[in-house]
Amino acid sequence: MSYSYRSAAVSAGSTGHLPVPSKSSPAAAYQRPGLRPQRAPVRTRRYEIAWLSATGDIETATRVAPAIGQFEEAFSAFARGTVLLTEDGPVAVEDLAPGTRVQTAEGRMERVMWVGSMTIFPPHAVSGIEPALMTRVTADAFGLGRPNPDLVLGPRARILLRDERFQSATGMNSAYAPAAAFIDGVSIVEVTPIAPIPVYHLVLERHGSVRAAGLEVESYHPGNAAGEAMDSQLASLFLALFPHVKGFADFGPVAHRHLSTSEMERVLYG
Repeated sequence: MSYSYRSAAVSAGSTGHLPVPSKSSPAAAYQRPGLRPQRAPVRTRRYEIAWLSATGDIETATRVAPAIGQFEEAFSAFARGTVLLTEDGPVAVEDLAPGTRVQTAEGRMERVMWVGSMTIFPPHAVSGIEPALMTRVTADAFGLGRPNPDLVLGPRARILLRDERFQSATGMNSAYAPAAAFIDGVSIVEVTPIAPIPVYHLVLERHGSVRAAGLEVESYHPGNAAGEAMDSQLASLFLALFPHVKGFADFGPVAHRHLSTSEMERVLYG
């Protein structure tokens, strides 16, 4: 990330292992009383974060945390070079600083509270790290100027869709759906990185959809039930990546409901 601001403490290592209980261990039945069960290692990765502190300062840090979907989703919506609309004009996501106000599809200018990034790698480049696939949305794939020009999105990006058919499923005429769900091999294609590439995400003061090349892409929100899906240790590691909040409730309400690929297909295609 391209920041030159006051930095918080940087973690000592770039990779490592975190112990978690093994679901199946051949030796588990033979362990001596009083010994803890063997634990399987969990692959970790480096996450870069920048946030707006309570005093209005921009802080930055590098953290090491589990390389699992719940964590990686918070860092992988926009490819480096993606241009977002701000109150000061177009800004590349890698140059976006906390405190900047961005234009949202909800008709508001929202302050960026947090920017996160990680690096995704080509297949087989890093042992234990699943290959991540990008999504290239070609110009006008979702209608005239949506997007314009082509837009490359990260593996966990969600696009805002507006359609009356969502009313029965979400209670609203809009919903977020994974960008990868629309891959058709023609106007929306899967892209495999051939070199390491940084990807980014951002948290707004109020959750909403940022405009990128004319397409509305969700800002990050862990979801209303995220805290219930994690045990206390995992939740603590997760929240440490977001120093500007104290708990999951501080992310606020979700602007539009999240739909899975199967839910989206069921609503749109029957």
